[in-house]
Amino acid sequence: MLVAAIAFYWAQNQFKPVGGDVSWAKVFWLMYAILFWLVLPALLAADPRLAPSWHRPFAVLAILMLARGWVELWMLYVALNWSPWYGIGHDIVCMSTLAILAWTLRERRTGTIEGTVFVHLIVTTAIFLPEIYFAWYMQAHFATTGEGAIYFVPDDPRYSDVLTVTTAVVVFLSAYLPVFLYRWLHGATNRTRTAMS
Repeated sequence: MLVAAIAFYWAQNQFKPVGGDVSWAKVFWLMYAILFWLVLPALLAADPRLAPSWHRPFAVLAILMLARGWVELWMLYVALNWSPWYGIGHDIVCMSTLAILAWTLRERRTGTIEGTVFVHLIVTTAIFLPEIYFAWYMQAHFATTGEGAIYFVPDDPRYSDVLTVTTAVVVFLSAYLPVFLYRWLHGATNRTRTAMS
């Protein structure tokens, strides 16, 4: 994903297709958004160590984000009629759905891996908040429809406020991700501990 992010940065800024120049902060945020809202949910939903109730929030998120991906890519690159308000609406739906599903799991953290996954579910839900801010910022500062549509924030001092927030989120996720991956991949479940004893 890191290689893909670097390649995307180079292609977007070199060839300047629709969407405008993109900053490094926004490229890494995009990478993490895909990782946290599509790749990791698909892997967690398929983790055989977890009970089906723990698969549910991640499967739902993966489905919601796949649907958004197809629709949004069409609007961005074919119809050229994407509005940040669509993204904000979808973010609120995803965040609310995950919050409800997390609430149903709050009493079921019986194993090491479940506790790790519960925290990850909270983090996954919480990072929709900066995404809502980013989308609001786009509608307030850029035209996002038509041939000259801007979809990305460039490296420009005029946009230092949103780039600072983006960088802070990227730094947090960069520190959090290896800790989560280690605890998730090496975490024991109740079934594992029972089998070992």
